[in-house]
Amino acid sequence: MHGDDRNVLPIARTSSRQPERHSLLMDGEMVVGSPVDDTLVLVMGIGSLNADQVSIFLNGDPALNLKVTLVCWPLKDASPRGTHGFVAVVPTGMLRRAPFKTIMFQHKTKVTRYTFVSRAASTGDLISMVTDLAGPNLPAVIDGLVEALISGPIGRRKLAAITTLLQAGARSDGCVELIGGSDEGEIFVQGWAQDLTASVTRVVISGRVSSLAESAISVFARPDLDENSSGFAGLLLSPEPIEPADIDRLLFRGRRGWRFTEVYDRRLVVGARETPTHVRAILPRVRGSADILLRMRSAANRFDGTETVSALPIPVRAGIDSVYRIDGSGLLICGWLLDPDNHVQSVKLRRHRGECQIDRGWTRVDRPDVTAEYDNRAPFHAGLDPNKHAHGYVVFAPELDGDSTAPFYLEFGFSGERRAFLPLTPTRVTSREAVVRQIRAIDPEAWALRHIVEQQLVPLLSGVKRPAPDIFGVVDFGSFEDAEGPAIIIGVDERVEEIGPLLALLALDPETRQAPIVIAAATDIADRIGVQVRRLAEFYKLRVRLVSASGSEDLYDALEVGSRAVSTETVVFLAASLLPRGPGWLSKLLAAYEQRGNCVLSPTLAYEDDSIRWAGTWLASEQSDRALVSRYAGYPIDAVARMGTMEVAAATFECCVMPREALFSVNGFTRGYLGTHEKGLDLGMKLKKAGLKSYWLPSAQMLGSDDISATDKPTTIALIEGIDRQIFDARWGSGPARSKSAPKGAA
Repeated sequence: MHGDDRNVLPIARTSSRQPERHSLLMDGEMVVGSPVDDTLVLVMGIGSLNADQVSIFLNGDPALNLKVTLVCWPLKDASPRGTHGFVAVVPTGMLRRAPFKTIMFQHKTKVTRYTFVSRAASTGDLISMVTDLAGPNLPAVIDGLVEALISGPIGRRKLAAITTLLQAGARSDGCVELIGGSDEGEIFVQGWAQDLTASVTRVVISGRVSSLAESAISVFARPDLDENSSGFAGLLLSPEPIEPADIDRLLFRGRRGWRFTEVYDRRLVVGARETPTHVRAILPRVRGSADILLRMRSAANRFDGTETVSALPIPVRAGIDSVYRIDGSGLLICGWLLDPDNHVQSVKLRRHRGECQIDRGWTRVDRPDVTAEYDNRAPFHAGLDPNKHAHGYVVFAPELDGDSTAPFYLEFGFSGERRAFLPLTPTRVTSREAVVRQIRAIDPEAWALRHIVEQQLVPLLSGVKRPAPDIFGVVDFGSFEDAEGPAIIIGVDERVEEIGPLLALLALDPETRQAPIVIAAATDIADRIGVQVRRLAEFYKLRVRLVSASGSEDLYDALEVGSRAVSTETVVFLAASLLPRGPGWLSKLLAAYEQRGNCVLSPTLAYEDDSIRWAGTWLASEQSDRALVSRYAGYPIDAVARMGTMEVAAATFECCVMPREALFSVNGFTRGYLGTHEKGLDLGMKLKKAGLKSYWLPSAQMLGSDDISATDKPTTIALIEGIDRQIFDARWGSGPARSKSAPKGAA
């Protein structure tokens, strides 16, 4: 390839000593090899051959025999050594990288043997030698070589060689005056030329990146040009994305050989939104085959940023209720489509060159309000069935490839080439916000609710790949750096209105008064409680570090970020919603922890009425539909107070002591859960799989309420819990604690 002197073919490296090789060729006994790619080499020489195809023998081996294409031309100064120049297109795979030494040509009964010049030539050098020898025959020679190379698979290096040949031999013809992009990968071009005809053919795009594209070209009259020229407008479809602004030339095969059309330096470059307008403007003037005109009409009917469903003359209307965009996951779309006569054949979510057909997997929802709104209105009139209301839909679509700045829209496809469009304006939210909002918007009694959960919401959450929450800001109160012992990480979420009681109890307990205390919360919560934390820390002379977390969605995210803000080997997790039932809880936890070495160790969690909320997570019986259960939930706390430390399947991370690095060795808490119960079990299973045991210490006790939202209805809470169970079971199987196999998608 031109400019590439790597030893990529079984001949010596390329060299720029073109005059020396030129003189060697003229003796009629030497040839020059020019690598095209790993499969082809061009072989140039002079002789008396004048045929389209000949047989060759490489390195004198009869087994290395094949027929090759030969491009010949008469020499201006014929001699006994040669009457014609030639370039043979020789496949090289059969040599298996053995070096080229000799080549023998056989045509009918005539046999000629040549020796290869020791160093190979680049495509550019080969063209220079052909130019010297071919004279006025150069265009025909280039044309023959390109036709030989353009057949079969074309890689980047082969295409580069073709482009180099065409740049040397193609003649200028017209220019491109307008060039535009498309959401579907096509490039619209408009300009004028003399030798370009209405046709569907292949063209070579030359520019920042060369490409071989299919073109569908139409022509139209241009009174401002001479009688031999005409305007053209057409579409280029390349197998790889090309930006319109990166194109310099179009190389095409005209009626009189290869030509190139230069992209005018003052050309108009338009984006995908403007291109359909230009195509519609030129469409009435162009002529071409039915296939070409069909493609042009299709390009004219592309998304230009406007809503077109409401202008359809047929009884089809559509609307959007909500579109949520979840980073690292995709889009959750809730809308409706009123199509009583089934005109719509497909519904696609599109952006730039990315697309996803959403009507194949959406969940239909009853929308009697849509029926009522459009009944007896044009173009529906009285054609709506009063007993059919499944016009709504909910669908989760994975994130699309393509330009991240391009707009999203829905494309409705009909028979023929008709399409209609509905622009989308997504609201960027977290996965939890998207799912909870969608749950709240659905009637709990709706027949489609279960399908929405299983087919849309669970896949959305299961596919979340958002980054871990991280530290946004840190503020220290008191001499935090001088504090000794394991850091107490207090996680604060939206359920906590007042952190004062917990800090007061920590200040009154001699064991925790001098401990390093980290208070971690999402940035908005940290801003809200910051003044209160400062006041309490100064009043009680506590050593506090306030950490605001970016990307934190819940208590466990806050605890994870708090752990990032310290360097102690051991950390104590504590939810801000919990209160110690009595003094001495910390020393009990640390003493039991030291006895068992690295582990996760939790106290008993109880309600304010002294009934047990959590007392270990245990393996369930084989008959249970869940593998893990909380065995003592609801018992009086006195029933377990005298028990000794017990190994459990999983601890609770609302309050525990554990090695700090163990959390990060398993990539922290898994994202994608709505609540914290299964999210905690998930981390427990990851730590268990990593070899870290979990224990429950009954004698240490904390008080607190359940991890539920005070604003959600019981039905919403039940749905959230059910979704989390499905996600957990999907990751860990039906018996996670009993199985030693890796979870599905475990972080």
